Amino acid sequence: MAFSPENKNIKKALQKNESEQPTEPKDKLIIPVFNDENERTKNYTFTLQPSVRKRLDGLAKEHNFKSASKFLNELIKNM
Repeated sequence: MAFSPENKNIKKALQKNESEQPTEPKDKLIIPVFNDENERTKNYTFTLQPSVRKRLDGLAKEHNFKSASKFLNELIKNM
């Protein structure tokens, strides 16, 4: 055997690596918390499918945003 499994230093190193691994995947979407800022905004126009717009409005309301636009702004800003 290349090493003794009873070696305390090896046990500590293995336990340390296991505890340092992130529990959340990096690709997980994090939805921001409503934060009202006074930065000026500019109007933009884009198109969405009606079912996507309905879901967007629902997400915005669920997370206490005043509008879908504010929700999208915070979501993209925090990516």
